[in-house]
Amino acid sequence: MDLDERLEFCKICKNRKIDFKIGLTCSLTNEKPTFIDSCSEFIKDTAEADRILKMRLDSAGNSRSQNGSLNPDKNINYGMFLVISGLLIFLFISALFGAIIVFGGISFYIRGEQQKRILIKNNKLNKKIDQIKNEEDIS
Repeated sequence: MDLDERLEFCKICKNRKIDFKIGLTCSLTNEKPTFIDSCSEFIKDTAEADRILKMRLDSAGNSRSQNGSLNPDKNINYGMFLVISGLLIFLFISALFGAIIVFGGISFYIRGEQQKRILIKNNKLNKKIDQIKNEEDIS
């Protein structure tokens, strides 16, 4: 595990502390994390984990799709609807208006795909936390 992977755990640990000289540290050791596979002192801060996930989902995509949902499937479906609607408008009514709608739809689709990747990464982290917790319970 490299430092960035360890810091992903530390970001959602109740024992985290911000040192303005060196960044995120452990409040127990006052140092950057050095654990190999798991930290025996890890205590998940559920509220912080939820806040970070919401922030990451909210920041996915570009400014054109920032008012979209935090649900990736809704953004993908809305994006596809806009693309199809925009193509129909492009063909039958107005090329300019149709093109604008198509590009908006593409933006929502991209936001949804990025949010899916964020959720997959978050699920992997949670599975790893659960696996470590189960191993500690067995020991």
